[in-house]
Amino acid sequence: MKLTTPLPMPAMCRQRSRRKIPKHLVLESETKKRSWPKYVMLLLSLPLLLLLFALADLASAEEDYRWQNDFNERGGELFFKDAAGRKAAALHLGSDFNVQVNGMVAEITLQQRFKNQGDEWLEAVYVFPLDEQSAISAMQMRVGERLIKGKIAEKQAARKQYQLAKKQGKKAALSEQQRANLFTQRVANIAPGETIEVELKVVQAVSLRDKAELGGMQFSLRIPTTLTPRFIPGTQVKAHPQEQQVKLDSHGWAQATDQVADAGEITPPMLTQVGDNDIVNPMSLELTLDAGLPLASVSSPSHRLSLNKSAEQHHITLANGVAAMNRDFILEWSPNPSVQPRAALFRQSKEQSDYAMLMLLPPQTLSIALPREVIYIIDTSGSMDGESIIQAKAALKTAIQQMNDGERFNIIEFNSNYSLFASQPLQMNVHNRMQALDFVAGLHSGGGTQMLPALREALQAEAQEGFLKQVVFITDGSVGNETELFREIHKLLGDSRLFTVGIGSAPNGFFMRKAAEFGRGSHRYISRLNQVEEEMALLFKQLSAPVLRDIEVQWPEHLTVSALPERIADLYMGEALQLHAKLTEMNASAVMDGNVVIKGRLATGPWQQSIPLAALADKEHSGLSNLWGRKKIAALEDEKTLGRDPKRVRAEVLKIALAEQLLSPYTSFIAVEEKILRPVNAISDSVAVPNQLPKGSAKPAAAIKQQLAMAYPKTASGWQAKLSQSISMLLILLVAYCLYRIALRGATRPDHANVVA
Repeated sequence: MKLTTPLPMPAMCRQRSRRKIPKHLVLESETKKRSWPKYVMLLLSLPLLLLLFALADLASAEEDYRWQNDFNERGGELFFKDAAGRKAAALHLGSDFNVQVNGMVAEITLQQRFKNQGDEWLEAVYVFPLDEQSAISAMQMRVGERLIKGKIAEKQAARKQYQLAKKQGKKAALSEQQRANLFTQRVANIAPGETIEVELKVVQAVSLRDKAELGGMQFSLRIPTTLTPRFIPGTQVKAHPQEQQVKLDSHGWAQATDQVADAGEITPPMLTQVGDNDIVNPMSLELTLDAGLPLASVSSPSHRLSLNKSAEQHHITLANGVAAMNRDFILEWSPNPSVQPRAALFRQSKEQSDYAMLMLLPPQTLSIALPREVIYIIDTSGSMDGESIIQAKAALKTAIQQMNDGERFNIIEFNSNYSLFASQPLQMNVHNRMQALDFVAGLHSGGGTQMLPALREALQAEAQEGFLKQVVFITDGSVGNETELFREIHKLLGDSRLFTVGIGSAPNGFFMRKAAEFGRGSHRYISRLNQVEEEMALLFKQLSAPVLRDIEVQWPEHLTVSALPERIADLYMGEALQLHAKLTEMNASAVMDGNVVIKGRLATGPWQQSIPLAALADKEHSGLSNLWGRKKIAALEDEKTLGRDPKRVRAEVLKIALAEQLLSPYTSFIAVEEKILRPVNAISDSVAVPNQLPKGSAKPAAAIKQQLAMAYPKTASGWQAKLSQSISMLLILLVAYCLYRIALRGATRPDHANVVA
């Protein structure tokens, strides 16, 4: 039979013609039609599910964006309009520092006044800094004429007590520690128009350096008043279940990440529309200096002072009465060259124990320096904008100019990423020096503060044989993952040494000191351009070699002594040895005989010095027990950083903190007035007291917005990425489906040459 090509048929007739296909093909085609849809639907469900997650993240991101915009507009504060219609902060803070310096110990009474200027009941939340080695030993709350003394308690128990008091309408105050140099003060149920005062007792050791090239010893006291916003690295995570047991409002601009679990508690609101000379939350200061020695000079590089001398004491106040809390307060004093002791020992008797503080300046003899390989790390992140980046670049330029030809060096600059001046350390010569100076001149600030990759790059590579590797880290230290950084420094250090240079008017002193301790180096601060030459010159003397190695301290055998630090690091040029000890004996004060012997090795050979304990008789000092307790807690926290079981560390810290009545990571001070004063129907808002940005920050509003943009924790995969992934998968599946249908249609199209009529 002869077949002809069929004419096109109407659509309604086409189905009928396909029934002429042989039966085995029809069954195969129907089977295929019935099997493919479920596989296609299964594949389509994956990108659709991803799309749903992307839309959920988009909603969350929009909420975060609105929250950040609102934060940027109001700086974390609650405002109200006064009778004249002007906008004013509902909560006002004033801080008074009353400081008594006796020898090597400063006792500070810090009074914080919280005034409710609005017409609603308020809770105040204020995150504030103190020196990283200071100890808070007491807290009390004053409400009018009523004084409520705070009690030390385990942190979670104190939170529960505070939360209950707040809910019941009672006035309460809670003091907590977030970092060694960062604390939170909460005050609940402040009535409209009312002022509540919280008083903290703080003990702090005086710092000492030997500046022989400038005339001898220099004592100093540094009191932080604000903080540089910390960068929060990592991926956003949910809070740990234990952390959710007692949750309090923190008002932080960051959320918990896998690297910074308490991000919300260390990122307080910052005032974004305030200049360096504006005084929003004022501070006053009254300081009495009793150095115990005739002084050649007393000065402050940070503030203008009014100074009066009475007998052997100096009475110091701020020249203008009050000052903005936007920079560290620094006081420096030097004794007359003829009366500069090289060693001193102080004592405090308390219950059945004596506490001692040993100060010693070894001979400043430099050994022959080994050839150096110096790796400079410079922080160029957004928090360094303004005067900080100018100071950092000046310090690095000075360091490059002071290096000797033949020494090796490299430069690493970092922000969100890092880059190197050279792929490997270069030998210093005229050409490389000029190239390096040009590299530094071209650096600009901006971006996040991703320290860890830069530190790894600097510490991992081994120095060339015959060279001593040293890392100089120039930064403001504004990060929230300090513990992770300390752990990495300890892990990668090897035979290298790490020296930190703190930059700016409010650097993170906790990071500066601890990074140098874990790096077996030293730390210093540069807060003004005119300090650069002096501080970098001293740093290069320290880089030469330690002046005293292998230090040991021997106490009389009849005393049981707990001395800190347990392992004494090498001392570098200008550094003093400060040792804190608890002397335990049934009647320790009555048997203070014998000598404390300090041994070590100078460049010229063995060295030792003896200090008679009998000299303690007329050197009674208060606060030494608190300083010893604080040092002991810090040593235990270091053990946790290096891998010791956190539960055991917590148990030991609790024992010491409760016995010594000290604020710590696991203990807090709580004060509650038992009278219920807030009406049942009155609503109480929680309000953050913002900090002022450090002096010298360029364009404050823009700076904090950039810090938020760079430091705000991200989700594991942002909504943009998820949306892009889901669309890509849908397109791929659509193309695959079309190809499949084309192939299927080709397979099922009838071969008219073989169709039976």
